[in-house]
Amino acid sequence: MKITDLIGYQVLDSRGKPTVAAAVTLEDGTTHTARVPSGASTGKHEALELRDGSSTHADKYFGGHSVNKAVENINTVISQHLIGEPIDLSLIDQKLEQLDPSANHGQLGANATLAVSLASAIAAAHAKGLSLARYFQPDGKLLLPMPMVNILSGGAHANRTLDFQDVLVVPCGANSFAEAISWVVAVRESAAKLGSQQGKVTNLVADEGGLGIAFPSIQEACNFVLSAIEEVGLSVGSQVSLALDVASTQFFKGERYQLNNPGREFTSDEFVHFILGLVTEFPIVSIEDPFAEDDWNAWQSFTGLAPSSLQILGDDLLTTNSARLDRSIATKAANAILIKANQNGLVTSTLEVLLRAHGAGFNTVVSARSGETEDSWLADLATGWRAGQIKVGSTHGAERNAKWNRLLELEKREDTEFARPFNGAG
Repeated sequence: MKITDLIGYQVLDSRGKPTVAAAVTLEDGTTHTARVPSGASTGKHEALELRDGSSTHADKYFGGHSVNKAVENINTVISQHLIGEPIDLSLIDQKLEQLDPSANHGQLGANATLAVSLASAIAAAHAKGLSLARYFQPDGKLLLPMPMVNILSGGAHANRTLDFQDVLVVPCGANSFAEAISWVVAVRESAAKLGSQQGKVTNLVADEGGLGIAFPSIQEACNFVLSAIEEVGLSVGSQVSLALDVASTQFFKGERYQLNNPGREFTSDEFVHFILGLVTEFPIVSIEDPFAEDDWNAWQSFTGLAPSSLQILGDDLLTTNSARLDRSIATKAANAILIKANQNGLVTSTLEVLLRAHGAGFNTVVSARSGETEDSWLADLATGWRAGQIKVGSTHGAERNAKWNRLLELEKREDTEFARPFNGAG
């Protein structure tokens, strides 16, 4: 089946910020659309998100964030090379790489290339009569991912109500995805109720749906979430554990880790031991970006000292980039990678990074961004790619629940199994 039309256009993400949508139309008259997300806490090694800048008239009201240039690249450059071509994802991504051979997709914009790549993947699945998850795994049981879900948010997602970006829960003892998400919903609502009872402000919701409650220390925040878990009758550790997204690049200034709470600065070595203290004190099974994106020595030191069961997850460190993943494998700087398609710019090369990580024994966590859309393709990618874990945000916000609901649908409609137990990095 061939592509008969391809258009790009500007839409809004969950923060009201412009982003790119692409729509691929096939010979059978069907149109398949993908909208790309964007991040607030972004690593400098990510693929380039092309935005217009405030100097353009078309950006008069969007503060420099409009994406008309990226949209124009779809409509004037990419479309003329794809219309009339067969709907073959590998060939389409190869063409996109040829049109923009830059390492970061800076010429066309990674938001333009990814929108086209994703829409093409969805269209290709349709052409084969398959769900997107089944398109990537035609045979055998699909592996539904273990959710890692925000309860408390800080950092760039909540105006630094916490220094750390997120305190999350992992329903590691659940026997199905439906059970897992029900536990998480209960914990999130328990946290809101408990915070209100303690006189905390609980009506502030962060970019990803987590509670924006201020705490004087990360230790108090962790204890608060543990109380919320126990309040609903779930067992800490055996049923529900903690995860942290430190996003430490955000507060790494002048070669020091600067925490507002408790008002201290740490050298890299001191911060290694501070983080070690947290994972010793609390039932933490995963810790993301505990150190800055280029503080490789701290990552290596921590990985050598941390419990072998701990998932040490690179996001800003690795940016879904094969070269940075290879360096991490060689230096033992992490043992897991966050997979974000918009850090990479193409569906096929994002999958290549995930498969490379699997081959090296790394855990993989397919992740949404803080600026999300109502699309649910992320759930299919995490499932069809057998990632094992997914990180979408919290359970508030339609852009978050679209992904959770799609996983619930896949559990009912497809032949699946649930990715448990969760034992940290393997």
